Amino acid sequence: MRPSTVRFLILAAAVLSGCYYDNEEELYPGTAICETTGVTWSATVQPLIQARCATPGCHVSGGTGPGDFTQYANVKAKVDDGRFQAEVIQAGSMPPSGRLADCDIQKLQVWIDAGAPNN
Repeated sequence: MRPSTVRFLILAAAVLSGCYYDNEEELYPGTAICETTGVTWSATVQPLIQARCATPGCHVSGGTGPGDFTQYANVKAKVDDGRFQAEVIQAGSMPPSGRLADCDIQKLQVWIDAGAPNN
C-alpha cells in the first residue's frame, strides 16, 4: 500500500471516529434530569414553599391566601385534604405568579407520595 493511501486511511479513521458529543438538553429541550432522591420537607419542600407560596401577602399569617404555609402542619393539612395537589400540581393555578417548574412539581409529588413527612 502506498504511504499516501495509508495516511489517508488514518486521517479518515480519525475524522470518522473523532469526538462525538451530545448535550441532552440541546437534543431534548426541557428534559433535563431532575434529582428527586432525598426529597425532604426541610431541605426541599419548605424552601420551595417559602420562596413561591409563603411570600409577603399570600400564604402567611394575615395574608390573602387561605392558610399560613410558614408552618409544616398547615401545609400538611392542605396536602391531606387534596387541595394542595389540586391547585399546585394538577391545575397549576398556584402560585399565581406562574406554574412551578416541572422539576419542582416532581419533587413535591415525590414528597406527597411518601406521605408528606416532616423530615
